[in-house]
Parts: sequence; C-alpha cells; structure tokens
Amino acid sequence: MTPGGRTAVEESAVVLVGAVDDHPVVLAGLKAVIEEAAPEVRLVAHAPTVEELLAERDDLDVVLLDLRLGDASTPGTNTGRLLAAGAQVVVYTDGAKPAQVYSAVARGALGVVLKDEPLPVLVEAVRAAHRGEAVVSVRMARALETAPHLDDLLSPQERQVLRLYAADLPAKSVARRLGIGEGTVKEYLKRIRSKLAAVDVRASSKLELRNVAETMGLLDDDETSGAAPSR
Repeated sequence: MTPGGRTAVEESAVVLVGAVDDHPVVLAGLKAVIEEAAPEVRLVAHAPTVEELLAERDDLDVVLLDLRLGDASTPGTNTGRLLAAGAQVVVYTDGAKPAQVYSAVARGALGVVLKDEPLPVLVEAVRAAHRGEAVVSVRMARALETAPHLDDLLSPQERQVLRLYAADLPAKSVARRLGIGEGTVKEYLKRIRSKLAAVDVRASSKLELRNVAETMGLLDDDETSGAAPSR
C-alpha cells in the first residue's frame, strides 16, 4: 500500500492533469466535474499561462490548453513548451480559430475537444492522450480538413517576407535583409493579407500574421518564444 491507503496499481493509474486557461471560474468548474466523473483524473494545477503552470508543477501527464489566452503566446509555442516539459497536450477550445488549432496539432497536441461537447468526450481525450493516442473532436476534424493549405497559397518570396516580418522585424529591416525596397516589402505584405483574407484567414494585425507564420512552420522556436510583436 502507498501512503494514504492506495495500492500501487491505483496510484499508477492516476492521471495528473493541468489546465491553462485565463478564466478562473471555468477552471474551478472544470476541476469539480472532471474529478466527479473520473476519479483517476486529477486536475492538480491550473494557471492563466503556460509559464506559470510549469513553474507550479513539472510532473503533469496531460495539460488542457485553451488557445485564447490573454498573454502574447501562440498555440504552437505553448504546445511545444508543454511537450518539452513531458506533458501531453489536449486543446480545449471553442473552435473559433481552426488555424490556431492546426498550429497546436502540427506541433504535437494529441487531443482537440470543443468546450461545448459533453464531459465524457473531454475525459476520454485526456485518457487517450495519457496513453499516447490522438483524439480529435469530429466537428473540429472537419474544420481542420477544410483549412486552407497555406504553404501552397503564398509564393517563396512572400513566405520569406512573412517569416521576417512576423519575427518582429520592421518593414525597413525586412527590406534590408532581402535586398529589396521597403515599398516592395509593404506591397508583399498587402498581397499576403489579401490572399489570406480570400481564404478567410485573419491577418489584419501583426500578431495575426505571426500566428499564420507559426502555423506554416516559418518561425524557429527562439522566434516564437519572445514578446508580442509590435503592432
């Protein structure tokens, strides 16, 4: 028996879960309903950012990751940091931004569950992620299948401009790096935004362009871990 009267088998079956969500009421309610429905699933830590969660616990098996946080982090970066810390990732989202979900899945998130789905769906996704198995909401899977193929959408030069600009270089510096005029860079950015808008991908702000660049895998880890890009 282990301390507290649990057997070794029971103790090994416990799944330690963390949650990243900047809505305290959501987190409190989630903990209560999950542990009532699945006693072996323990929501032992929660925080509004990935950084704060990992500072609190470094032994989590699975992390529920909300994509719409109040900080400057991006879904792919957050997923990568959690995986590097040894936790599997289940995206817990309202599904409003398939491109962000795609970014997290592309970086290795195993589960995707919509917030309006029944609790058993979430619990099963956590259990599956703990086993190393992928579970994606049927509704979200359809959205991901129909997501635009961004790599085919932009030309090689447009991708270069996007990569540098999304890494928080001003247009003038992008122009100097690529050996072209600043006006040409601005024309490329205008063209990129137009192409993305045509396939219903938001890219009006620099932060949104950064999300697109990350989804496409254009940014290195050190470029995705810094501060929010200037507007």
